[in-house]
Amino acid sequence: MKCPACTSDEQRVLTTRTEEAKIKRLRCCGACGHRWTTVEIDAQNLSRMESAVQAIRSLGILSKELEDAAPAHG
Repeated sequence: MKCPACTSDEQRVLTTRTEEAKIKRLRCCGACGHRWTTVEIDAQNLSRMESAVQAIRSLGILSKELEDAAPAHG
């Protein structure tokens, strides 16, 4: 993994926290000192999240279409 600030490969994990369906890691770049968090989730949970996002987008599109089709009140 590369540092998002300087693209160095020199990084280490400072802390690891396991939550319900994910693992959060605080990482630190050995070259520039930048810290960032990564989140790891399993493929099944990723698929569920992608499905939920797609459903929300579809609802937004449908809502916009209904709004556009409604007669204007004046």
